[in-house]
Amino acid sequence: MENNLAPMTVGEKIAEAEYEGNLEYLQEMIDKGFLNPLEITPNDKWNYLHTANIWRPSPLATIRFYLDKGVEVNAQDCYGMTPLHYALRAGNADAAIALLEAGADPNIPNIDNLRPLSMAGYTKDRLDVLELMLKNGGNVHNIINDNETILESWKPNSVSSQWQIDIYELMKKYA
Repeated sequence: MENNLAPMTVGEKIAEAEYEGNLEYLQEMIDKGFLNPLEITPNDKWNYLHTANIWRPSPLATIRFYLDKGVEVNAQDCYGMTPLHYALRAGNADAAIALLEAGADPNIPNIDNLRPLSMAGYTKDRLDVLELMLKNGGNVHNIINDNETILESWKPNSVSSQWQIDIYELMKKYA
């Protein structure tokens, strides 16, 4: 059977290398001038820390690679999303921790007022992510919708799962 697929573009190869954690290839592309780690996409305003978790989670090595290259950890895209928003949405706890350790702010709202701290449920099996957000100044009293704080939004009710209760209890310690 004949392969009629077009060959991968350099951009596609870079994306594949990100998701595979192929740092040698990424560095080679930098050295050859095909990859500028500080580049920001013109329309969406994504940097490489944003794109590392947009379509699927990248390994920790890729996140650290871009952090070491000086990619802005709190950059907001056209939606107001930071790399931390995307790491949490992807359920990439290790990436979220690396971003937080590099200074990611868990309080930055996107255009819909969604803050990384309020996204704790995306990494519900890793309360260490929530705890680090709280230790790094995550404010459970930020208003997120209809005059409700992040803490109030997590208040358990009769149908809450244990993980929801655990998130609320941990947030309460920092209230």
